Amino acid sequence: MNRLSLLLLLTFGGLCLQAQTSSTITISTNPPSGAHFLVDGTVYSSTVTLNWPKGSEHTVVFLLDPPLAGQTTTGVQTSQDGGTKWAFSGWVDNNSLIQPSNDPIQVITANPAITTLTAQITISYRINLLYFNTGNPGPSAPPTCGAPGAIPAGVFRPGVVYVGTQCFWSSAVIFQTANSQVTLNAYPYTGYVFTGWAINSAGPSPFLTQLTLNEPIDITPYFEPGKQVSFLTAPIGMDLLVDHTPVHTRTVNDVPGCPSNETQPVVVPTGFPAICFGDFYFAPGSTHFISGVSPQRDNTGKWWVFNDWSNGQGPNSLYKVDSNVAPPVVLTGNFLAGAQVAFLTSPNGLKLNVDGRTWPSYDFIWGLGTTHQVSAAATQVDAKGRQYTFQNWSNGGSAAQTYTVNQTAVNNGFVMTANYSELDRIVVQSSPSGLTVQVDGANCVTPCNVDRPSGAMVHVTAPTQMPMGQGTRLDFGSWSDGGASDHIVTVSQLTATLTASYRTSYQLSASSNPGNGSAFKFSPTSSDMFYAQGTQVDVTAMPNNGFKFGHWTGALTGSFPSGVVTLLSPQAVVAQMITVPYIAPAGISNGVGQTPSSAVAPGSIISIFGQSLAASVQMGPVNPLAQTIGGTTVTVNESILPLMFVSPQQINAQLPSGLSAGNYTLEIQNSGQPNISGTFTVARNAPGLFFQTINSVNYATALHADGSLVTTASPAAAGETISLLGTGYGPYKNTVLDGFFPPNPPPAVNDSVSLSVGGVKPGSTSVAAPGFIGLDLTQFKVPTGLPSGSVAVFVTINGVESNTVMLPVQ
Repeated sequence: MNRLSLLLLLTFGGLCLQAQTSSTITISTNPPSGAHFLVDGTVYSSTVTLNWPKGSEHTVVFLLDPPLAGQTTTGVQTSQDGGTKWAFSGWVDNNSLIQPSNDPIQVITANPAITTLTAQITISYRINLLYFNTGNPGPSAPPTCGAPGAIPAGVFRPGVVYVGTQCFWSSAVIFQTANSQVTLNAYPYTGYVFTGWAINSAGPSPFLTQLTLNEPIDITPYFEPGKQVSFLTAPIGMDLLVDHTPVHTRTVNDVPGCPSNETQPVVVPTGFPAICFGDFYFAPGSTHFISGVSPQRDNTGKWWVFNDWSNGQGPNSLYKVDSNVAPPVVLTGNFLAGAQVAFLTSPNGLKLNVDGRTWPSYDFIWGLGTTHQVSAAATQVDAKGRQYTFQNWSNGGSAAQTYTVNQTAVNNGFVMTANYSELDRIVVQSSPSGLTVQVDGANCVTPCNVDRPSGAMVHVTAPTQMPMGQGTRLDFGSWSDGGASDHIVTVSQLTATLTASYRTSYQLSASSNPGNGSAFKFSPTSSDMFYAQGTQVDVTAMPNNGFKFGHWTGALTGSFPSGVVTLLSPQAVVAQMITVPYIAPAGISNGVGQTPSSAVAPGSIISIFGQSLAASVQMGPVNPLAQTIGGTTVTVNESILPLMFVSPQQINAQLPSGLSAGNYTLEIQNSGQPNISGTFTVARNAPGLFFQTINSVNYATALHADGSLVTTASPAAAGETISLLGTGYGPYKNTVLDGFFPPNPPPAVNDSVSLSVGGVKPGSTSVAAPGFIGLDLTQFKVPTGLPSGSVAVFVTINGVESNTVMLPVQ
């Protein structure tokens, strides 16, 4: 195909498509319901979407029932089963333009602007009222509707029903709007009972029923002949309870006769007797609650109490109706003459137990000859919280009695009084209120009441101290009776008050900054630093060595080291201390730490302890050692000591190896600070072994042959050569320059060194430690036979022992 032919095809093809523009339209009903409509002769019962060429003509028809004679149209479509009706009210398009909209037949010209066409309908469902077979249907509605209304003479109907607001007494077909609420009600005529509704053969439902109509339904009301039950009383004319409702009874014992003024205002069908007071028609087999209105008075004012029924049932019984409706039944409720019986208490208002329970009132009407149980509790509490003990009944009987109603009580009434005596009371209080004390071992939050007989002993305990928050507590002062915090009280009067008095105490805390800068003196003193509210305490800061007082912060101010604090709340004072250079007493010691000898050896490593010894922590070079670090210099007899490191609290240095035994003064110079000095003693030998502390155990600083540390995880083995590090062994056989690593080979220690390992003294050699300054190295082979674990190690030189350290072995 050539290029021109393809272009013509596309061009004409486009024109062809444009010429066949279609219109889409959706046709439905509102609401969707299954109603039928025609589109171009085709029947639809649900929403349909059609594509029509633009401008084409189509016929849409909502189908209606054929009109009856004399009708032009019905406006209604009925389902095939006759249970549903659709009332047509008009067509609506998406633009609400169609006219006349109420015509069921519409001719539509297809137009893309018209996309929907909807038939507006109202749905109604059939209610098929299936009444009983009366044999004479007559009209569906009675001439007079009511509850149940009047039944004409000679007409047989068991009752009427209401479907919504419409009244019926025979079968009928009713249509009502879908989803509407339909109320069903039924009224039986005299001689009949209504037993329920059957809805679509399911049931029964009660006589008052409401349902939502969302489908066609069949409704059947069920009436059946009732069983006549006449209620009488002995004596005649009393009131009864039937199904929990008070009922008057006839005053003449003549059933079915009825006094003219006691006939119930109910229409009675022909052939049925008048309904008298106390007459009922019950459904055969039904169950009813029956009892007497008890107590009650007759028309002479005499009291009566219901006793039992003539069929042997007692009060508050359930009576089941016989299934045989033919013979009427007479039930008589028997009453006993009633007596007014009252039980009182002295004082008034206390509780009693009558027939197994307490009562709002203890005034009773009891039947002649009935027996009752009455008891008074041994102790009880009234509404005000006062406690009472039982003394006696007014008739002299015991606390629990059995009482039988006699004729005298019927004629004159009966009264009996329970006499109680009030217990004495101690009101336990505290100042301040709301504290917890103990009464006879039980907690009492004040104020609390203690009720006891006169002369009883009560054990009261007030805590000597009560925490009341951070820095505040209450301290016991006294009981109002002068007793100790824990003592016995004798109850002796109707109402007494016992008060535990407390005073408030506040805590005074004193601290220094830095924390070790000062001690404090307080006047007056306190073992726990709590003082009674309002106490004035004189506080003096006493600087520790290395500090001087600067000023106060907290509850005190100023630069004078003493001041007075008034305790009106918890208080805290802080002494702001100024550090000054200071060497601690005995602060110049062996570099390993504490050893048996307080002296130090020439050429050994020493530690100097104090305050403000240097401006900061600084390390010096390793080899050679520096004589000044961070502006800090240490001298002895004008000799400058090689320094390992300096810090505010500690300096490590090497003593000159040329010092002879004796006492010396060491001096520390710091730029901008006054010189400080300390004394120490030099001895030829002052051995010490280095160690590391793990879990409070001092383990030797010992090395395997490969230079790794001996540890509990890597213990020394029997026969292995081990090296110990120490200092202070004394002079060497060859000269070692102070502040420098020893030469290679390292010179031996001049004096004999004795080594003890787990009590065994192996052979050893001791030399200047290679690669260290001022340290000594002792090498030995681990003896065999040592117990596994850690063994004690120490050295002795010229009778001077080192400190003891532990060596892990295996």
